[in-house]
Amino acid sequence: MSPSKYEAIGDVAVVTLANPPANLFDAGITGDLEAGLRRAKEEGKRALLIQADGPIFSGGADVNLFAGRSAAEARELFEQVMPLIGAIEDAPFPVIAAVHGLCLAAGLEIALAADLVIAAEGTRFAQVEALIGASTFLGGCYRLAERCGSARALEIVFSGQQYPAETFERWNIINRVVPGDQLRDEALAWAERLAKGPTRAHAVSKRLVHHSLAHGPRETDRFLLDAALSLFETRDMQHGVGLLLSQGSRTFLQNHDDVVFEGK
Repeated sequence: MSPSKYEAIGDVAVVTLANPPANLFDAGITGDLEAGLRRAKEEGKRALLIQADGPIFSGGADVNLFAGRSAAEARELFEQVMPLIGAIEDAPFPVIAAVHGLCLAAGLEIALAADLVIAAEGTRFAQVEALIGASTFLGGCYRLAERCGSARALEIVFSGQQYPAETFERWNIINRVVPGDQLRDEALAWAERLAKGPTRAHAVSKRLVHHSLAHGPRETDRFLLDAALSLFETRDMQHGVGLLLSQGSRTFLQNHDDVVFEGK
């Protein structure tokens, strides 16, 4: 039985990945994450937190999967794994990755698929694939480029070296760095705050950002009319508009943390 774990904490789903000792990505841990994501959707969760057991988040993929494979065999392998990246990015709720220790290669690519990344102090990040003559087969190089620009992304990928969390935060690759003993609490509190928010609006915002990155802002201006305007007919938006009009902006902003959205 897989040691990975799924928890339901209110409206938040928590998937704790475990494949000791290095949490290497293989068919088992990939399946655990796919199953957790699917269960979170089925249970109507409003946020997902991805974390890992043990001293490190992940040492990357199990390189035993690469030994002696032909290009055709590798294609079959990654055609099975790549949909997981899209599923994380397209999740209908905010996804937070909470990382610690080492976050390398496939582990970093999973984190980059999340909407937000929070890291423990002392965490080190790297795309180490070039060290074995490989590229980032789960899209790490171009997902890095989305966050920090092509020059920094190529520096990270070409070098294969490890970077401290503070550098990745400064380069806008991750969002926050917190003391290690606070990582779980900080990440869960963030997920819980987001889960109480307008998750329908968050899902639309995700779609708009991804569309703009792929097609540019002018094309997304047209896409927005189809993707976003349905929010006018949601209970969440009309509830928020009603509160703002009835309370006035100052009171509304002061009390906003108490506003309850339903994702409807």
